[in-house]
Amino acid sequence: MSNSQNKLVQNLSDTPIRVGDILRVARKYGLYILAFACITGFLAGLWAHFQPSLYDATALIHLDQHSSISLSLSGASSDDYALKIQTQITGLQSPDVAIATMKKLGLAANPLFNPGLRQNLDIPLVRDELVRAFRSHLTVTRLPDTELVSVTFRSRNPVLSALVANTVVDEYFEESFRQRYRSTQDISAFLTERLDTLKLKIQSEQGELMSSGLKLGIIDLGGGASGGSGSGASSSGIGTSTLVVETSGLLDQRVKSQADLYLAEAQYRNLLENPNAVPPATIPGSAQVEQLMVQLSAAKAAASALEERYGKNYPPLAQSHAQVQSIEADIAAIHKKLLQSAKQNMDSAQAVVNSLDGRINTLKQQSQDSSSAIVHYEVLKAQYVSDQTLYNTLLSTLGSGAIEAGMQTQVLNHFETALVPGSKAYPNLRVIAMAGFAGGLILGILTVTILTLSSDTVHTVEQIEQSLSLPVLASVPEYRDELVGKSKDGLALVTILAPRSASAEAYRLLRTSISLMPTQKTQRVIALTSGGPGEGKSTTALNLAVVIASQTKRVLLIDADLRKPTIAQRLRMNVGSHPGLSRYLSDPDIRPEDCIQPVPEIPGLEIMPVQEIPPFPSELLSQPRLGELLDWARTHYDYVLIDTPPVLLVADALIITRHCDTLLVVARIGVAQRRGLARIRQDVAKYPEKQFGTIVNALPFSESYYSGYGNYRKYYGDGYGGYGSSGYFQEGFGSDKTEKK
Repeated sequence: MSNSQNKLVQNLSDTPIRVGDILRVARKYGLYILAFACITGFLAGLWAHFQPSLYDATALIHLDQHSSISLSLSGASSDDYALKIQTQITGLQSPDVAIATMKKLGLAANPLFNPGLRQNLDIPLVRDELVRAFRSHLTVTRLPDTELVSVTFRSRNPVLSALVANTVVDEYFEESFRQRYRSTQDISAFLTERLDTLKLKIQSEQGELMSSGLKLGIIDLGGGASGGSGSGASSSGIGTSTLVVETSGLLDQRVKSQADLYLAEAQYRNLLENPNAVPPATIPGSAQVEQLMVQLSAAKAAASALEERYGKNYPPLAQSHAQVQSIEADIAAIHKKLLQSAKQNMDSAQAVVNSLDGRINTLKQQSQDSSSAIVHYEVLKAQYVSDQTLYNTLLSTLGSGAIEAGMQTQVLNHFETALVPGSKAYPNLRVIAMAGFAGGLILGILTVTILTLSSDTVHTVEQIEQSLSLPVLASVPEYRDELVGKSKDGLALVTILAPRSASAEAYRLLRTSISLMPTQKTQRVIALTSGGPGEGKSTTALNLAVVIASQTKRVLLIDADLRKPTIAQRLRMNVGSHPGLSRYLSDPDIRPEDCIQPVPEIPGLEIMPVQEIPPFPSELLSQPRLGELLDWARTHYDYVLIDTPPVLLVADALIITRHCDTLLVVARIGVAQRRGLARIRQDVAKYPEKQFGTIVNALPFSESYYSGYGNYRKYYGDGYGGYGSSGYFQEGFGSDKTEKK
C-alpha cells in the first residue's frame, strides 16, 4: 500500500463518519452536489435516448401438480411444490430448450438476434456464445402467490419477442413430454415382456386344467364343477378342502406381490439403463436428487455467466467449476445409493414371490398326493384364476397409461400466449434519467464526504481540540468581510460596525476567557499566531484589542509580523516616516514612545506598526531590545497584544513567545491542517510555564451549539446576525460611538 493510501486509511480511521458530518458537507457543497446530480441525470437520459428500443413479450404457463397412479393403486406422496416449480423454471432456461428454439426459428441467421451472423450451431464455441446471448434476453420467473410462471423474451423487434417467447414454451412442453414418454416407454416394454411370459404360463395352466377337468367330467372353466360325476367328486373332496382354501389365499397374495415385483424391477432397470432418469418418489432420497439437480443447473448458469463476463482466466470461475463438480459428485453418489435401494426393493419383492411360490408348489404336491383327484383340480383352477387376474390387471393398467414411470409429473398448460408488445420496455428515459440523478446525488455526497473527512483540513471544533490539545477560549462565527468593508467612515472591524452581532459577542467571550485565566501579573503580554496564513490572526488581534479597550483599558497592539505586516493598513494609518518596530529593534537611540501611534476611533488603543521590513527578521527579534520593549510596555499598558507571523512558516512566533505570558493560536475552520496543529502542540510543549489557548475562527452558523460557543444567531434573533445589512452596520457603528462616550 502506498503512502497516500496509508494516509487516507489513517485519516478515515481517526475521523469517524457521522450523520452530522454528512449533513454539514451537504449544506456546504449542496449546490455543487446538486449540479453534479443534474449533469449525471442529463447524461443518463442522453445515453438512454441513443440506445436501441427493446420490446418484452411474456407468455404465462400454469403448473398444476398431481400424483400419478401406481400399479398397486396406492397414492404416492407429493414432493415439495416450490422445488418442483423451480425445477420447471430451470428447465425452461436450459441450453437444450434454447438450442431447439434457435434451430426452429433460425435465430442464428437472424440479424435482429445475431448481428454477427455466426450460424453454425454445431461448432461448440459458436453454440455456447449464442446460448449465452439467448439466455441473457430470456427471463423466467414465478408470479408471487400463484401457480403461474412467466416466460419473457426481450428483442429489438416486437414480433420476434412474442414469437420466441411462445416457441420457448412449446419446445419445453415437447421436451418434457419426450422425457416422460421415454421413461414410460422403457417401463412399458419391460412389462409387455412380462405379460407375454405370463400369457404363455396361463395357456399352459389352461391346458392342464382342461385335461384334469375332462378326467373328472368337468367342462366349465368359469364356475364350479358340473355333471353328476363332478358332484360326486366334489362331495368326496370335502375332507381335503383346506388345501384349496390355503392355496387360494396364497395365490391372492401372490397377485399383489408379483405386481410389486414387476414394478420394482422396472424401476431398477430404468435407473440402471438411464442414469439421468428422475428416481421414483417411493425410493428414499429422490427429493434430494431433484434438489441437487436444481442446484446444478443454477451453478452451471452462474459459471457460464462469469465466463461470459470476465473470461476463462477469472479466478472465481475456478471456484464455480469446482462447485459444479462437487454437486455432480454428490448426485452420482446419491444415484448410486438410489440404485442400491431400488435393487434391494426388487430383491425383497422377489424373495416374497419366491416364498409364496414355494408354499404354493408344496400345496400342489400335497394335492397331487391326495386321495381325491378333485383337490388337485381345485388347486389347478385357483392357480389359473390367479394368473388370469394378474394378467388382466397388468394389461388394463398398461393400456390405460396409468403407469408410475419412476417419477411424479406436473401438468403444464398454456395460460396466456405472448402477444406482440405495443410499447417498448427499454429504455425508459424518465426512469433512467431519475436513476442517473439519484446515483449522481448519492455519489456526489459520498465523494465529497469522503474527500472532506479524509483530508487533513479541520472542519469541526472537535478536530481542532483533538489536534492541538489546548483549551478553546472562543469560537468566532463566520461573517462576510466584504459587507463589513462597505463602511466608509469607520474601521472595517465587526466589533465596531456590528457590536451586537454574534461575531462581536464571540470576541467579548474571548476577552472574558482571557481575564479568567490565572496569572500573577496585572499587566499581560499576549501573542497571537496561527499555523499558516489566511487564518485570521491579525483580524482576531484587532477585534480583541477593540473589545478590551472598550472596558477603559489601555491596550498596545504590536505588529510583530516583520515579513508581511497588515495592522497599519487595516487601521488605515499613514505610517510615513514615523518609526516602527523594525526601527526600534535596529536603532538603540529610538525610544518606544517614538514608535507608537494612537487610533483616534478607539480610545485606549495604541498601535506599534512595522514601518520598514528588515532583511533578517528572526535575527532582529532575537536581540535584547524586544525584551526591553515588552518590559517597558508592561509598565504603561494594561494589555499588550502582539500579532506574530505564522508559527509553522518561520521561527519568529516562538522567539516572541519567550517574552510573553500567553500564546493564543488562531485556527480557522476549513483552512487549518491537522498535521500543522499537531506540530504546534509539539512546539508549545517546550514552554510549560506559559499559558496557551485556542481561538476557533470562521465557525459556520449551521454548526450545533458547542460547549457554550457557536451559534449565537438563535439567541439574538435575525436582526443581530453576523451578516446583517449595510443600514444595520451604520446603526451599529453609531451605537458603538454612544457606548464609548
